[in-house]
Amino acid sequence: MRRALTTFDITCIGVNAIVGSGIYLFPGNLSATLGSGSVIAWALTGLLCLPLAMTFAVLGSKEERTGGPVRYAELAFGRGVSFLVGWSAWVTSVVSWAAVANGLPHYLGVFVPAVEARGAAKAVTGGVIVALCALNVVGVKPGARLTVALTIGKLVPLVLFVAVGLLAVDSSQFRAPPPSAVSALPGMALVTMFAYQGFEVVGVPAGEVRAPRRAVPRAVIASILLATLLYVLVQIVFVGVGGRATSAPLPDAAQSFLGPGGAALLGVGGLVSMLGFNAGTALSTPRYLQALADERLVPALFSRLHPRFETPWAAIVATALAALGLALASDFTELVDFAVAAVLCQYLATSAALVRLGERPSRKLLGVVSLLVSIAFVAKCELRQFLVLGAVLAVGVLVAVTTRARAR
Repeated sequence: MRRALTTFDITCIGVNAIVGSGIYLFPGNLSATLGSGSVIAWALTGLLCLPLAMTFAVLGSKEERTGGPVRYAELAFGRGVSFLVGWSAWVTSVVSWAAVANGLPHYLGVFVPAVEARGAAKAVTGGVIVALCALNVVGVKPGARLTVALTIGKLVPLVLFVAVGLLAVDSSQFRAPPPSAVSALPGMALVTMFAYQGFEVVGVPAGEVRAPRRAVPRAVIASILLATLLYVLVQIVFVGVGGRATSAPLPDAAQSFLGPGGAALLGVGGLVSMLGFNAGTALSTPRYLQALADERLVPALFSRLHPRFETPWAAIVATALAALGLALASDFTELVDFAVAAVLCQYLATSAALVRLGERPSRKLLGVVSLLVSIAFVAKCELRQFLVLGAVLAVGVLVAVTTRARAR
């Protein structure tokens, strides 16, 4: 495969995957529940995610093939576990892509109300998915360039919000958190955990990255540190200017010190953020399917490369068709709930892989710490999330068994 991606490209892919809609939606509810303690919630979750990110960075230095956590599980535990990780990751990403693509017309409708009509909304959703599919078939670099551009585009409003907002912060807003904050903090940590997910995708396109053993670890750590700093600063400004829990908390908070123009800019930032998520998902998700096809756990067709563009065209098309079908069939928001459980399973498998593969005691200790952090987050999930995940994995096992039987 053509190694066209740089360290900067995959750092942007990681930042784009982490900094999504969560930072535009969560500050209000966090502030309403925890008060000024909401700043601590962002910092605490970022601190807990750091050993997880370091685990992915260490294992990323051992692998040059496409697949990320799929390959890490394969190195440590073989193809059975790697299939469960890869299949759940692919399905999760497809579902998330369909759901976020369905949300695009609602964000766009703020500026162009006509697109919220059902027919027009589905046309916008389908058009975005098809366009991203075509772009990624043409080459990984065009897809990465779009992701980089949208990542920068989504960060500009947030950086402006922080830079100007810090000057408008009123220190009197930072009162002692309410007594209920201590008991509510663990639950809120799981909420903020959703906003930190994404660094695990950095190593997925490793087969198309220049010097991946060096680039992937750097990009993983850079993306989680940048996201943590940004989240904490945004929440400081939000609390400091008296932000409230509304349907659009950041634009409403920006109105107080940036005026209507600033509020509109934050609204555009939310739209660009959703577009960025679509672009990043369209690039990384097919690589899970490609990695599984390399091991003949799904049909080998999905590992074939385009003769001219050297991209896994069949995996890209299949992923886009699956997302398109789900997006057009329903709003699909109710199934995104299991995404948290599926990503946590990636964290569990990757942490356990480092415990097994770590050459030095320090690395094994890092794997143990990451494993404990993952278990702590898993304990906060609900049973129904794992029931849905179990059903998804059962379908995957059937696909894998059928594929292996036909291959033999």
